[in-house]
Amino acid sequence: MTNSVALSSLLAPFVSQFNPRSILTAGDTAAMCLQIGNDTKLQHLKTPFSQDQLRDTRPVDLAVISHLTESMDKAAAQQWLGMIKNRLAPHVILISHPAIADDKGWRLTDYLAMGFRHLAGTEDGLQVFTYAIENYQPKRDWLNSRYWANPEMYDKYRW
Repeated sequence: MTNSVALSSLLAPFVSQFNPRSILTAGDTAAMCLQIGNDTKLQHLKTPFSQDQLRDTRPVDLAVISHLTESMDKAAAQQWLGMIKNRLAPHVILISHPAIADDKGWRLTDYLAMGFRHLAGTEDGLQVFTYAIENYQPKRDWLNSRYWANPEMYDKYRW
């Protein structure tokens, strides 16, 4: 198994940043390394992972998932993560072992394409990726009415 103390200290700043009231853990490593206060509601999903597990799961503030990419084929894992990100949790921490996930076809670009950012790695080869909906699509300067609307020109010219 992994060094859960080191992993807990690595995850602690990210978890405290969002101050979640409810947390979903999936996988044994996620459950072991997460230290939760008494005021937090916790849901835990056991392995093996399946889409059926997510039907009865209530939305949460934070999901911590471990070893999903190593235990499922790539397409099923992407669907599973998509369901978590899009319907259940605005913040996700994914703990993966890239050397093992590589056998299932996972590359760094696959994590990045799903909106995850690489947070850190541990000595035993685990990599931690994070997803936060507010960081997914950065605000662009050109996306405002100043660049798109010209109300002073409405009755002067025909486009």
